[in-house]
Amino acid sequence: MTSSSTALLKSDEPDALAQASQGFLTAVPQVRAADAAALAREVYGISGDVQPLSGERDRNFLIRAKDGSAVTLKFISAAESLAETEMQIAVLKHLAGRCAVPVPLHHPMQQPAAAEASAKTSPDWLDWCSPAGERLRVRCYSFLDGKPGSDLQRNATAWQAWGLAIAQLHGALADFAHPATERPFLWDARRAPLLRPWLEVVDDAPLRAQIAAFWTLFEPRLARLGPQLPTQTIHNDLSPSNLLASDDGLGIAGVLDFGDMLRAPRVADLAIAASYQMPLTDAPDAALAAMLAGYESLLPLSAVEQDLLPDLILARLTQRMVITAWRARLYPDNRVYILRSQATATALFSRMIGGWLQAHAAQADRRADTQPTAA
Repeated sequence: MTSSSTALLKSDEPDALAQASQGFLTAVPQVRAADAAALAREVYGISGDVQPLSGERDRNFLIRAKDGSAVTLKFISAAESLAETEMQIAVLKHLAGRCAVPVPLHHPMQQPAAAEASAKTSPDWLDWCSPAGERLRVRCYSFLDGKPGSDLQRNATAWQAWGLAIAQLHGALADFAHPATERPFLWDARRAPLLRPWLEVVDDAPLRAQIAAFWTLFEPRLARLGPQLPTQTIHNDLSPSNLLASDDGLGIAGVLDFGDMLRAPRVADLAIAASYQMPLTDAPDAALAAMLAGYESLLPLSAVEQDLLPDLILARLTQRMVITAWRARLYPDNRVYILRSQATATALFSRMIGGWLQAHAAQADRRADTQPTAA
């Protein structure tokens, strides 16, 4: 971990939370399907049926042509920086033809006049003004067909396949770099303790106390062990929403949405993915073990990665409980989508936290006892 990323742990920075949360304070762009159809036809040369897709921050549409080919047209949140847009385009170009896991292909503009009208020299994205006067960037990429990630079977074979796919993705991303991957970002698991000012959005008082106790122990553990973690660009949002399952539900048909990418400990991706799969079974430890087996068949974890994996799972769960509750208050119309995984996050956190607190509180006490006292 670099010195700059170590600074992420300093929860006393007065503007750290505000800086990291800026991209989440803007409502989803309001774009009509008719506008998406016209833009797809005029700028990208694609005509077909238009279907709205769900999204937390952007407005997305599926455009499917008569020949069956399909693209996603993304109207990007006004809060997203140009650097973040360019990062997401760059990673799709980087991964094209070199990643064993299917990912979308970037689709450039097909009409030169559109690029000139948007005052750009690159055809990679369009500067567009909606009929309501909202200035938005638009980009396009291939739509991957496959079963929803929620259809991945809940057994060792499927979980091993998912773990292997994450390792394959990491291998392809290992040499990818972009300045935007270093940005402060709210969904960085290392930043979870910065959410303390928002903890009141969690209604359950005992749960709030457990979250606060976890953060208190997590901060010094990550500060002490984090610099030893292998770090690279990671996907950072390997939820079922960004996963496509094979037809039989036993394999991986694709990975989607690289908008949350960060340069961070690579094991955080495994922790994030596990935090979504573990609550789906009565044997969460078996699900984690299967994912680890698949991942380590290609990329063995270091001892410190193994040690901090439960910490990062719990950190992500606290984010899913707190951030989603906060955003649901901001955008009640999108509440169902925002809170879609909060219940499972709470259940897994409640299942894991007791043993974790007991083990690491005792370790913290032993370290304190061994510290030299002042003369």
